[in-house]
Amino acid sequence: MKALAAAVLCLCTLAAFSDCVTVQVGKFSFPLESVKKLKDFMDNSHPLNVRSAPLCANSDIPKEFLDLCATPDADQILDELKPIARSPELCEICAFAACAGC
Repeated sequence: MKALAAAVLCLCTLAAFSDCVTVQVGKFSFPLESVKKLKDFMDNSHPLNVRSAPLCANSDIPKEFLDLCATPDADQILDELKPIARSPELCEICAFAACAGC
């Protein structure tokens, strides 16, 4: 009986972790929830600042992207994340190659 309970617990844990959709761009991997925060950040930022200035130049960028912002190719990677951030529901059905875990 204890073995059955342990097996069920392990399967439930595995199922919980398998629902996590991740976005892989370059060597960086972000949970889809973090990319959704990037969308909220872009939506709440002044439109001219988002278009004309690099996202990393804004000190209010979500903390999940601080390590990314410390790299020299941060602007390029964030440009690749923008379409996913603008339409995160497409990542949930793996319409983007960068999405995994759907």
